[in-house]
Amino acid sequence: MKNIVQTNKKVLILSLLSILICSTQVSVAQEDSKKSNNFQIELRTNYGFFIHHHLEMTRFPARFPSFELSFQQATFGKKDWQAYFNYPIIGITAYYSSLGNTDVIGQAVALYPFINFPFNKSKINTVSFRFGVGLGYLTKKYDRHENFQNTSIGSHFNAAISLSLEYRRRIAKRYDIAAFIGLTHFSNGSSRCPNNGINMAQCGLSAACLINEPQEYIPKRLSDNKQYKKWNLKTMSYYFGFSYSFKDIDECIGYNKTFSVYNLYVNIFKQISRLNKIGVGLDVAYDTSDKTALLYDGISYSNDFQLIKTGINIAYELMMDNTSFIINMGYHITGKEMDGGKIYQKLSLKQNISKHLFACIGLTTHFARADYIGFGLGFKIN
Repeated sequence: MKNIVQTNKKVLILSLLSILICSTQVSVAQEDSKKSNNFQIELRTNYGFFIHHHLEMTRFPARFPSFELSFQQATFGKKDWQAYFNYPIIGITAYYSSLGNTDVIGQAVALYPFINFPFNKSKINTVSFRFGVGLGYLTKKYDRHENFQNTSIGSHFNAAISLSLEYRRRIAKRYDIAAFIGLTHFSNGSSRCPNNGINMAQCGLSAACLINEPQEYIPKRLSDNKQYKKWNLKTMSYYFGFSYSFKDIDECIGYNKTFSVYNLYVNIFKQISRLNKIGVGLDVAYDTSDKTALLYDGISYSNDFQLIKTGINIAYELMMDNTSFIINMGYHITGKEMDGGKIYQKLSLKQNISKHLFACIGLTTHFARADYIGFGLGFKIN
């Protein structure tokens, strides 16, 4: 069932989009401009069950409640990307679930930002997709002596991922109600094994109240993309970055050790529209776990330089104000350890800190096999 966990890691990176968007878009209101912010308070009640993706999970309770309290903003087009994505709701949620009060799994609490993308623009009836990711805490974790029955999670602190499909109806000028179905997932990204994860299916109801009078939607402004057809310095961007990651070795090898991964990269982009860029990239990575993997497979190498993986890739960037979502599809041209294959993918989120400095979080995968999650900084020109 490892593929389920690896797939969920990709969902993690997509979900991490909500963290960066919320961090730049939700701010404390000034007293004279409260009306323009469209702030809301929302209470969500869920009832769900564990998805038994491992046989060991079948012994745990089948039904339990969860509760969420959210502070959020119903966007209205103040930024161009908000109108482009049908005026999403962005916010932060406090989550709690008893998980059936088991002595093995324990209880769960989480705090995560989210973004709720509407599929339509109706002011009364809206169907939308909501996802968020943040920090979760589980009161129980795996311990080989005291809690060996918990084969799901090897750490107290984990990433908490929430995905839901929602129908929302405005029942009054400042009041909304909603019904939803969704999934909640806890995982540590293989930073500590075991990491089979906890998956829950849920359904529920919610009620939201606008703090002030709602602001009217600002219509989407038409953008002239002709300026981006030219090849000049204004339409080109150059990113230079470094990221660091740590991961636990695969349990089948029998080690319980954390390994470091260092990655240098360059991306060159051409802007083709107001929100889109395409380009090429170069990666240079050194994964310290490769030594152990080669030893386990009985493969010899003469020096550490043979362990360095270089790769070339094609890249795409979707820009949402100061936040970007980047996809790289690449091919390793050097490197001794190629158990995952030579073709690789990177799913990243970039957050601009200043005109030239940015922070980035990214997942490197080999198709369905997730390798590591990296955190880093970078410098950009233009």
